[in-house]
Order: sequence, then C-alpha cells, then structure tokens
Amino acid sequence: MNTETLTRGFTLCLDPAVTGGVEDRVAINPADMDANGWKPGDYVTITALAQTAGRIIGDSTTARGSVALGSTLAAASGAQAGETVVLTVVTSFPAERIVFAVVERALPGQSGNPIRHGNAVLARFLGASESATSAIPSPDARLLDHRALIVGSLLDHADARLRVIETVPTGVVTATRETAISVVDPQDRKTSYRDVGGLSGEVASIREMVELPLRRPEVFMRLGVDAPGGLLLYGPPGCGKTLIARAIAQQTDAFFLSINGPEIIQKHYGESEELLRKVFDEAQRHPATILFIDEIDALAPNRETVLGEVEKRVVGQLLALMDGVSSRGRVVVMAATNLPNAVDPALRRPGRFDREISIVPPSKMGRLEILKIHTRFMPLAADVDLERVSAVTHGFLGADLAALCREAGMACARDNQTEESKSALFVRMVHFQKALADFRLSTMRELSSVFAETCWEDIGGLEKEKHLLREALDWPLTYASRFTYATAYAPKGILLTGGSGTGKTLLAQAVGTTTEVNFIVARGPELLSKWVGESERGIREVFRRARQSAPSIIFFDEIDAITPARGRSTGDGQIGDRMVGQFLLELDAINGDSGVVVLAATNRPDLVDPALLRPGRFDLVIDLPDPDRETRLSILKVHCQNSPLGEDVDLGTLAEATEGLSGAVLGALCQRAKTLAISDSVKAQPGQDFTPFLISANHFDAALRAILQSRRANQNARHDSTA
Repeated sequence: MNTETLTRGFTLCLDPAVTGGVEDRVAINPADMDANGWKPGDYVTITALAQTAGRIIGDSTTARGSVALGSTLAAASGAQAGETVVLTVVTSFPAERIVFAVVERALPGQSGNPIRHGNAVLARFLGASESATSAIPSPDARLLDHRALIVGSLLDHADARLRVIETVPTGVVTATRETAISVVDPQDRKTSYRDVGGLSGEVASIREMVELPLRRPEVFMRLGVDAPGGLLLYGPPGCGKTLIARAIAQQTDAFFLSINGPEIIQKHYGESEELLRKVFDEAQRHPATILFIDEIDALAPNRETVLGEVEKRVVGQLLALMDGVSSRGRVVVMAATNLPNAVDPALRRPGRFDREISIVPPSKMGRLEILKIHTRFMPLAADVDLERVSAVTHGFLGADLAALCREAGMACARDNQTEESKSALFVRMVHFQKALADFRLSTMRELSSVFAETCWEDIGGLEKEKHLLREALDWPLTYASRFTYATAYAPKGILLTGGSGTGKTLLAQAVGTTTEVNFIVARGPELLSKWVGESERGIREVFRRARQSAPSIIFFDEIDAITPARGRSTGDGQIGDRMVGQFLLELDAINGDSGVVVLAATNRPDLVDPALLRPGRFDLVIDLPDPDRETRLSILKVHCQNSPLGEDVDLGTLAEATEGLSGAVLGALCQRAKTLAISDSVKAQPGQDFTPFLISANHFDAALRAILQSRRANQNARHDSTA
C-alpha cells in the first residue's frame, strides 16, 4: 500500500459500469497511475464539495486526466460530472468500530426503493431492520470486502441509504472480523452519555453519585457509611442539566421517575403535599429508583422570601420525605436548577442534597466535542473547520452550539432553495459564518451588546494605544501557553482616559468588533434604579453574565457616572456609594482564570473613586492625548478615504491649521466639508441626476471657519456662565 501522500486533480465522469458495480472503486487510466506512482488497490480520499474514500482500479477506457466514479461515491463527494475532484493517496487502518446513520429510507407503501439497490452483500447482513440501532455480528463484517470508509461515506442497502458518522480510529478505515458495526436512525434514537459533550468530568461525578449506590449498595455496607441520596445540578439555562438526566434515564437499569416543580403546586389545600407523597411512594415500590426534579427552585423556594403558604408547606413536605436514607429505600434524588440561591437552604445540606455539581460553560475542546455531536448527522462540506468554529464560540453553552448548528443548516436550506440547479446538499463553512454573524448568546440576551462596528484601520493615529490594547486583550488568548509558562495573567481592568473626542469610545468599539471574545456593553443609566438594592443587583448581574459567557469584556462608558468618589452623596440614599462598593467587590472577585476583563472610559478620571484606580483593579490606565500633526493627518485621511477630493485639497496643510482640535472635531470637519460640496451640487442641479463633483479646498476652509466660530461661541458661553 502506498503510504505517501500524493494529491492530484482529475475531471469527474460518472460511469458506474466501469467500476463493475462496486461503489468504492475509483477508475483511473493506467498512464495516470504510472505518472503518479499509484497502483491498483491504493486507498484514496476523493475531495470535491465534501470528502469520501475509495480504492483505485486501472481502466484503459477512462480518458487521461479523468476519473470514473459510481453514483454513491459521486454523491458522497458532492461532485457533478465535469467538475474537478482531488485524489489523495492515504493509508487505511483496520476499524475497531463503524457507526452508520440512516439518511433516507423507502416510504411505507411506496413501490420500489427510491434509492438504487447496490451492495447486495451488505444488504444481506444489514437486513431490513427498522430499529434505532442494529448491531452487525463481527464475523459478518469481513463480507464488506475491505471497503474503504471514512466519515461521510455513503452506502446503499435493501431499503435505506446510510452515511458513516463515526469510525474508530479516525480517517480511512476498512472493516475486519473484529469491527463492531451499528446503524443509528436519527429519527428514533435514545439519549446516551455520548450525547453529552464537554462535560466528561461532571458526568463522571454524577455517575459516581447516582449509579454506584444503586448498583453496588453492598460496598457502602462494608464501608460502614451511608450511600449518598441527593444530588443538585446547577448552571445557566442550556448548559446540559436536563440532558444529563435524560442520559441517565436511558443508560441506567434503575427505574427513572421525573417530575417538574410547577406540576406539583395545586390550588387546593393539601393537594400539593399529597402529590409529592405519591411520587415518593411510587419511587419506593421499585428496587432502585432515580427521582429527578427539574426546576426545583419552583417547587422548593426559599421560605424566608416566598409569600405563599402553599410553597412553604411543600418545602416542609419535601424536607420530611428526603430525610433518612432508610425510610426512602434505594432512591436517589436528582434535582436541577439555574437559580441555586433561590432554593431553600434547608435542602442544601448533607443528608438531603449531599453534593452540588456546577455545570460550567465548556472549554474550547468541550465546544469542539459538542459541535461534533450536533453535526454528526449533518452532511458537512470539506471546508468546514469545526476547530475554528469552537475557537471563536467563547462562552457558548451546549444549547447555544446546538442552535448554531441548526442555524447553519437553515442557511444551507435557504441557499439550496434559491439555487436554480439542484446541487448537492452540504453544509459549508460559509453557512456557519452566516449563523455566527447574527447569533446572540443565551446568557447575554438580557444585556446590551449592540455597538457600532469599527475596525482598527478606521481609527487614525493612536498606534501606541492600539498596541497596548491588543497586547492586554488579544495576547492572553493568542499566546495563552506563554502566559501560563510565565505565570502571568491578563489585566483585570483597563481604563481609557483623555479629553472628550479623543477616541476612547472608538477604541472600545474597535475592541468589540475585532476581538473574538464576547463583548458586553454595560450602560450606566440602565443600571440605576429608584428601588433600594436594585442598582447593586444590576452590577452583580452584569458580572455574573460575563463570568457565564467568559472569556468576555465588559465595557463601561462614562464610568464616572456609576462609580463616583464616595462620601459626596447628598439626599440620594447614598446610591453612588453602594454602587461603588458593589463594583469594587465584583472587580476584586475577578481572578486570572475567570476570563473577564473590565474596559472602561471616562474624560473625568478625577471624579472616579480613587479605590478603583489602584493596580489590582484597573491595572492599565491608557491616557489618550490630543492629536499631534501626524495623528491629525492620519485622522483626516481616514475620514476622506474614498471621497472625491479636488486637486487643490492639501490634507497636510489642513492638519497644520487644525491644531488643538480633537479627532471627533476633525471627523465633523470632514463631514461638514462633504455636506457643503453636496449643497453646491444640489444648487447647480436640483434634479435627481447629477454630474460628478469634487470636494474642494474652499469647502474645507468654510467648514473649518464654521467649526472654529462655533467653538469660540461655546467657550464664551461657558465663560459667561462661570463669571
């Protein structure tokens, strides 16, 4: 077998007769085989829109520079006749496991199979089973005749078309006597532990807590300790709590009983407690039972804060039922909530819920694992890079990633619907990019994250400040291994200071546009409330959501409005002092591993509480100076880019004449000059049609005079008001 990797492009011709009805054969002219050093029987990958695998055979009737494929190989590669396919010689490995998914099947009562009947040997041993999973005995796997298979390969049998969704090992494999082969129907399958991605540690802890006491209770008897009887899962909505419970229900041999908290609450006196007792009585009738309570915060809220008497009685009844392992028998109680602090504290003690497991947002490798789970039944194109998708989906939960894959599939369906030619249906990388462009995290939908898109090139000058921001925000992600090696951490807080119009907010917008982490815009007035404690709660909520969607950047514009110097509050109930205190506590709670950075801007740093400005809170303070001549020239070039300037316009001279003006004023100057040019054009040609016009030096001079006159008027007005 050729172990070298040789890649060549060939023109596809569909000729199943040449392949002799064997679907993994790739017919090539012997002269092409000799030219490339290939020989019959070499395994190759066939790459067009998607990728599949086959075996080379020599065929003198195939034209040079062409390759003949059967219909199944062509469909798996997504190539049409006359298109170019790329062949790459690879090494195949014996398969330990091959998993097929049902792609299409004949409809009930339909005469004949809409899918071409091929591979009679495989059909005989797969049979016509309609079950969700069909295991093929390993001795029969040899009858696959060492067929080349890779994830994405298609096979036809008696009444279905199958796609390979998993191989162990990965890459091109062939079946042997020891290969375990199974068929999964996506429309009729059970949830298993393999459907839970990115939570291997949490799942292991849960299985230890739930399965061990039920399967081997004698171990705890010999150890002389009581088996754990309660487990509380908590985490943000969409992190996988209920999915884990469903997997346990399908995978364990114990009786699984599920109840939802709101279903227990009844309006008549005593009915809620009676329903709860019936549930536990039902659980005790079985030798081993897992009782799962979803949304337990609705069933057992904190009795100190809840007003209804029904809820208090239900909490008391639940406490009585959960007390004592001997009275409950072999019953393990699992509960899930996204509001653990809303659950009554009496439940959160050993003996009731013995262990609490936090389900946190997955890491990059966890996100890749989840993406592979949700795309295993999708026909993916060869250009789809799931590792890249996992790298840019910071803070995405399992439900977010599932929705992202669904949106990518919807984008593919829309493109296929608008195309006139019925091309092969494959989800491409562009579909994932479209889905990402408009996607908002579930943990951030209640927070404002809308900002103007700005690139670094849109900001004139400030090269040193741009470099400092990139170094502080991008390097900890790009060069994470070096930070770990040096035991260095990203700064907790970055404060942008400078005069009004120097570009503080513009820099923050560029950070939000160009960075790959989640960017949260926290608007100060939205955090203020007339109710006592609500303003502080708003700050806590912003930081909590930022930690859930980490790595993330929180941007506070005009931070002096929400963190004024303490001790100056008069008549407002000291709201400012309390907000500063809460902000300091949240900022101190950020550590090097939290992945949260606070970015703030102010033109009055003297009004900010001094406790915020020390190292350890705002570690990096970047002061934006008034622009010098070179910076002003750069700003003018940015604002005049692609504008029809006259030959008499000298931006260098204009930069010298605008000394003392900020970047915002220079932007307004350019816009004013463009408006004057448009005004002259409208006066000359009032209609809709116009001849091309230029923005001349006269327009810039008039705009500059108007702006300077306005600035002098404003300065005089301020002087009169202070006199």
